[in-house]
Amino acid sequence: MMDATAVISPPKLLRLIHPLVWVMVLMFVVWGAGAFFTDQNRAALSSAGSDPSVVTERIIVRDLPNGAVGIFHAESGTTIARYESGQGAFVRTIFRSLVRDRRVRGVSAAPVFILYTLGDGDITVEDPSTNSRIQLEAFGEPNAEHFRQMFDLAINLSSFPRDPTLGK
Repeated sequence: MMDATAVISPPKLLRLIHPLVWVMVLMFVVWGAGAFFTDQNRAALSSAGSDPSVVTERIIVRDLPNGAVGIFHAESGTTIARYESGQGAFVRTIFRSLVRDRRVRGVSAAPVFILYTLGDGDITVEDPSTNSRIQLEAFGEPNAEHFRQMFDLAINLSSFPRDPTLGK
């Protein structure tokens, strides 16, 4: 007499699909979820611009003679910081990466950047020409402090009249 036990097997279609196909499908699902959540974060940052707890300041970065880098207040033209050759490695690296991103995207606008803080005090630098943002606390508090000092100086300069020679 035959044994009455039945073997339950997956449908023939599922057995025919190679396991690597399932890995690829899972990768697409994870990628899609990541893209969705990234868009959500971008929307939150974009709406943060209208939030009264966000404070922004515009700065201009220029290469100066002898390898120095100057950070200037965009409205007044006043020097906020100057880093001679060999100084300010972190600040130089952050701005160099933003300028490189501009070159890659073919942006030729003046190198104006925005420093801003959110309600919790985190400081971020943004390139409005490319929408690139770097959250500076990610690199440690001592590194973020350089930008926080620039930001504080820029806020203090915001009430001064604009320097007409800035565009020259």
